[in-house]
Amino acid sequence: MRESVRPVLAAAVLAVLLRVPFLFTGLSTDEGGYAYVARQWARGETLYGDAAWLDRPQGLLLTYRALLALDGSGWTIRLGVVLGGAVLTVALAVLGTLLVNRATGIAAAWIYAVVGVAPHLEGMTFNGELLASIPSTVSIALLVLWWRRSRSLWWLAGAGLLAGTALTMKQSGIDGVVVGLVVLVLVRRWSAVVTFAAATAVPLLASVLHGIVTGWSAYWTALIGYQLTAMGGDGSNTSTRLTDLGRHAGDIAFDLALILLVSLLGWRLLDRGGRWVLGGWLFAGFVGINLGGSYWPHYFVQPLPALVLLVAAAVVGLRPARLGWAVGGLVALPTLVWLVALVPMPAQRRADTIPYDALAARDATIAAVIRASTAPEQQIYVLESEALLYFQADRTSPYPYLWGKPIDKITDALPELRAMLASPARPALVLLDTPPEAVDPSGGIAADLAAHYHLEATVEGVPILRANP
Repeated sequence: MRESVRPVLAAAVLAVLLRVPFLFTGLSTDEGGYAYVARQWARGETLYGDAAWLDRPQGLLLTYRALLALDGSGWTIRLGVVLGGAVLTVALAVLGTLLVNRATGIAAAWIYAVVGVAPHLEGMTFNGELLASIPSTVSIALLVLWWRRSRSLWWLAGAGLLAGTALTMKQSGIDGVVVGLVVLVLVRRWSAVVTFAAATAVPLLASVLHGIVTGWSAYWTALIGYQLTAMGGDGSNTSTRLTDLGRHAGDIAFDLALILLVSLLGWRLLDRGGRWVLGGWLFAGFVGINLGGSYWPHYFVQPLPALVLLVAAAVVGLRPARLGWAVGGLVALPTLVWLVALVPMPAQRRADTIPYDALAARDATIAAVIRASTAPEQQIYVLESEALLYFQADRTSPYPYLWGKPIDKITDALPELRAMLASPARPALVLLDTPPEAVDPSGGIAADLAAHYHLEATVEGVPILRANP
């Protein structure tokens, strides 16, 4: 037993060691925005109101609140990545052992410890997809443990609770629920269905009840409503989706192409039940990616654990054995080369290479200027998607939408933005991280800024406008 655990623990340690260097690299735009909203909520603002609006469920923000409670500067957010990498590594070891054999579990653990860093899929950032995949993967491991080894309903209840928790991290975190349905169909036991469904409902009902208490209309609109309304419109039609996918296809392919190719060889080692589990898991990942619609590279972190499990099965099944391990090494090689190459790089080039690091350093410089030139109670607005600046500058925005996509998809968002800029209570500073014409091709925002603001400074290439007296 001890001999079987040691390789998995060693893989978990490797997962931690490979992610620790990113504790102090710059936060991403999404991480910064989540941190800002979580801090606003912690300070007493109503979640999903104008001062703390986000189109994500409460579980994600509770996680961020907990991490920021350890240290408000933000570096603790990356502790989620470090701990999550270790948890996913161990969960995949359990799944590989249960679905195929011990060697597959060990291979899955070691491969994910490395490729889970996924530099081009932003695997070192604490994005919503990674956050959701942690409870989802553990949920699936508990499901298979219940199914293959122990019929104790406690394992099933734990799986359901974590499957529901994943959905409170991000709406696309449906993996545990879908695989749970697959396993329950295979087992066909009513007691199991009731147990899993009841446990899954607990975190979801808690989220809904909180939404009712804080304001159902705002809660529904933020999490689901505005996306449904936008379907087929300019911000969410087929052409927009294909354009977004094409823009990010290179980064996605760099981290996933070889993994996807090798994973096709892994199906033959799975039995019928295992194929249903992996098929349901990958189907859930595909649906989750398409629910988002913008095809950002980090969306593809969601199906990565399932693909790694198939890669591990392929590695173990190849003969001779040294060919299998060579293929496993080849899959991990691009990530390892990327990590090793960072070490001798000059500091600026390293910052440019690590996702968001150079951008976060730029934002830190701008944030220092904002803090020096405004009082804490004065508000700012960043046009349109560099939400990290609000967190770093510790200044609030009177405009609820921190990213560009809601502005594209919510009918009243652009008129509301223009009304804010022309209001007597308009923000003291406006930062033009994005040209006004890119947000409003009609020229309305540019005209509003010209009428009510003047250029005060340009910092790191970003014009900072101050409101006219």
